[in-house]
Amino acid sequence: MRVRYILDWWKLGIIFVATLLRVYRLETLTEFLGDQGRTMLIMRDFVSQGVVPLAGPTTLSGHHLGPIFYYLLLPGYLLTGEPVGVSLWMAVLGVVAVFLIYEAVRQMFDIGTARVVALLWAVSPVLVRADRIIWEPNLVPMFGVLFIYLLYKAYGSWRPSAWFGLGVTVGVLVQLHYPNIFFVGLTGLVLLVPLVRKSRSLPEVVRVTLSWVAGFSIILLPFLWHQYTVGFKDVIGIATVIGEGVGVTLGKRAMVSVGLDYAYRVLGRAVPWMSREPAALLLGLWALFVCFRPTVRNIFFSVWFAGGVAAMLRYSGVVHDHYLFFIVPVPFLMLASVVHSAKPGVWRNILYTAVIIVCFVQLSLTDIFRTGSADIPRVKHAVALMSDIVKDKDFSFTLVNTASYSDLHYRYYMKVAGIHPKPAVAGGYARFVIVCDRPDCPTVSELSRREQLPILCYEEHCSEYYPSIPLSSQWIYAKDIPVTNNLGRLYIFDAR
Repeated sequence: MRVRYILDWWKLGIIFVATLLRVYRLETLTEFLGDQGRTMLIMRDFVSQGVVPLAGPTTLSGHHLGPIFYYLLLPGYLLTGEPVGVSLWMAVLGVVAVFLIYEAVRQMFDIGTARVVALLWAVSPVLVRADRIIWEPNLVPMFGVLFIYLLYKAYGSWRPSAWFGLGVTVGVLVQLHYPNIFFVGLTGLVLLVPLVRKSRSLPEVVRVTLSWVAGFSIILLPFLWHQYTVGFKDVIGIATVIGEGVGVTLGKRAMVSVGLDYAYRVLGRAVPWMSREPAALLLGLWALFVCFRPTVRNIFFSVWFAGGVAAMLRYSGVVHDHYLFFIVPVPFLMLASVVHSAKPGVWRNILYTAVIIVCFVQLSLTDIFRTGSADIPRVKHAVALMSDIVKDKDFSFTLVNTASYSDLHYRYYMKVAGIHPKPAVAGGYARFVIVCDRPDCPTVSELSRREQLPILCYEEHCSEYYPSIPLSSQWIYAKDIPVTNNLGRLYIFDAR
C-alpha cells in the first residue's frame, strides 16, 4: 500500500506540472487568430442557434475535414461561451495526453519509465504551446497516444469492444487531419500480424475487424451524410490529392535530405536543439538498438515512424509541421523502449538522470515567462473601441501587420458585440478602420501615402487573392488609438 501511495503522487505531480504549464497566463499566451475566430463563430451558431456542423474546417487544399473537432470543443464552449474557456478545454485535453502517455508506457514497459517519459511530454515547449491553441491538428498527438494505448489493450485482449473503441479513435483522427489516414493502414498491418504468425484464426480476425470498421464508420456518420449531400466532393478531392502524391519521385539524395528534415521536426517535440545531423545520429542509434532488440513493439514503432515519414515524402505539396503530428508520439515511445531495456540499477539510473536533465532544459524553453501575444485581450479591446468609434455609421475594416490569414477573429467579437461591418470592397460606407494587429505598427504618414491597401481575406469575399481598395485618393486620416498597452493600434479614416 505504501508503494502504491508514492506512485500515485508521482503521477499527480507530473499532471500538476503539465496543468500549470498549460493554464498559467493562458489568456495572454494562447493564440487567437483567424482560424480560432472561425471556430468560435461556428461554435456560437452551434450552441445558440442549434446549427449542428456536419463538415469541419477546410484544409489548405480547400477540402473539408470532418466535424468531430467542433463536437470535441463543446464542453469548453459551454463552460464560458468565450475563447478563453475553449482554450482552457484544449489545455485540459493536453493534460489528458500526459495521463495517457503515462498509462500507456506504464502498462507497456514499467512505471519508472512512465514517469520520465510522461514528464518529458509534459514539459515539451512545442506541445505546451500547441495545447493552448484552438486548432484541430493540435489534438492529433493526444489521440495518437490514445491510439497506441487502445491498440495495446485491443491486441492483448482481442475483445471486439476494444477494437470498436480503436476504430472510433481512428475515425476521430481522420477527421482532425487527412494525413492521419495513415492510422487506417497501420491498423490493417497490425490485424495481419496474427494471421502471418498463426496466433489467431481467420474468423477471430474478421470479427474484430468488423468491430473496428463499425466504430470507425459510426463516428464518421455526420460527415459521410454531408458528403452524400455534396456528391462526396471532399472525399474525392482528398483521394485525388493522395493519388497525385503517389506519382511524386525524388532522387535518393533529395529523399534522404527531406526525410531527415521531417524526422528532426518530429524528434524536436521530445528533444531540444534538434537538427538534421543529430536526428540522423539518433535514428542510426535506434536502428542499431532494433537490430539487437527486434521486439514486436520496436518494429512497430519503427514502422510507424519510418512509414509516416515515407508517406509524407510522397506528398507533392509543402509539408507543414502539423502534417507530421501523427508521428509525434513515436519518439517518446522509442525512448521508453530504450530506457526500459536498461537493467535496473546503474545504467537505468543514468538514463533516468539524462532524461530528467533534458526535461529541465525543455522546461527552461517553455514560454510561460515570456510576454505573450495577448491576442484575446487585444482583439476584444480593439472591437470594443471600434464599437464606440463607428457608433451608427456604416463602416468597414481590415488588418495590417498581422500573423493571421483572415480577419475572422475580429468578426467573431464583432458578432458578439452586435456590430456589422460592410464588405470593404463594396464601398458605400462612411468610415474605414485599419487595425494594426501587432505592436510594430506603421506610422500615420506611411499609411496615408498608400495608394492601394490590400484587404485581408475571409470566406465571404476572398478566394485566391487579396483584393485592394484605393486609400489615399478616397479616404482621409481622422485619428488613431492605441490598443491594449500599445500591443496594437486603430487608424480611423473618413470618406473624402
